Amino acid sequence: MNGRALRIVAVGDLTADLIVEVPELPIADEGFQVAEGLRLEPGGSANLLILLCRLGATAAALGALGKDLWGEQVFQNLEEEGVEVSSINRQGTTTVALVLVDDSGHHSFVGSFGTGEPMMLGETERAAVGGADALFASGYSLQEVRLRDLALDALEYAQGRGVPCFFDPGPAFQSLEPKVRVKALASTDVLLLTEEELGDLSPEGAEALLARSPTPESSPSPGAPDRSGPHTVVVKRGAGGCRVFSGRGEGIDVAGLAVTVRDTTAAGDCFAAGYLLAYLKGWSPLDCARLANCMGAAAVQKLGGGRNVPTLQEVRRMISHIGGGLEI
Repeated sequence: MNGRALRIVAVGDLTADLIVEVPELPIADEGFQVAEGLRLEPGGSANLLILLCRLGATAAALGALGKDLWGEQVFQNLEEEGVEVSSINRQGTTTVALVLVDDSGHHSFVGSFGTGEPMMLGETERAAVGGADALFASGYSLQEVRLRDLALDALEYAQGRGVPCFFDPGPAFQSLEPKVRVKALASTDVLLLTEEELGDLSPEGAEALLARSPTPESSPSPGAPDRSGPHTVVVKRGAGGCRVFSGRGEGIDVAGLAVTVRDTTAAGDCFAAGYLLAYLKGWSPLDCARLANCMGAAAVQKLGGGRNVPTLQEVRRMISHIGGGLEI
């Protein structure tokens, strides 16, 4: 990349997370617990963006935040963390999630998607996507009605420009219309999902998703025809690490790190940031997965995401535990 900072754009899924520490989950009907802590943090793709900035990349948010107190707080936090916010449309309401976390590290989400005028892929948005080294999107971006067309068109446009697309479908992806799911996956290069999500999406396994897909070496160049699906599938396995399938036979199993878990809320976003960054640096699938595991392990030791995602020092500390010459 000629020594310049890598530039990553994340489309949609900007949320305000109200994190509430409770003694235990589930919350009993008509019960009462005293919250041990309460704070507001940026959530969703903001976790990935903030972490990428801390690791030296240029990260830009493309999406919407409401003209409300929630949106103002998230916008300010992103700006303070160095995330580019010029492509955030301030209109409507903000997506808000209540995140309940207990003393055992379990969590539960209750959320409300933001509303507002539908966003389209205009010239400003095309310039942001076309000038990126990678585009990241999640299934939550497709759940928010005002962002659905923007996210789908951004993925398709990036694919046509030869910009690698990373997609995390999330737990509710299967509830979307089939045509939406097909279009999102068709423009995906690297698919990141949990074992449960893989079972829902492809009962036949990751190999079925890769059956008609090109390899990384044959990734589309500008003007190439539509993709048929991802060339790499990364299956997140929590404490068990991950498995990487790249269309070359059986998956590569990469062990996780043994750490004390405080909260897994932002672990998937941090994992994705690690894999994406290593991929853009040209690392092998094995080393991409090792760095991603380190990112996830650093994240789960802390409460909540947003400004509490790992620091560069904390990530390097996890890397030191696995050895093998990874450097960031």
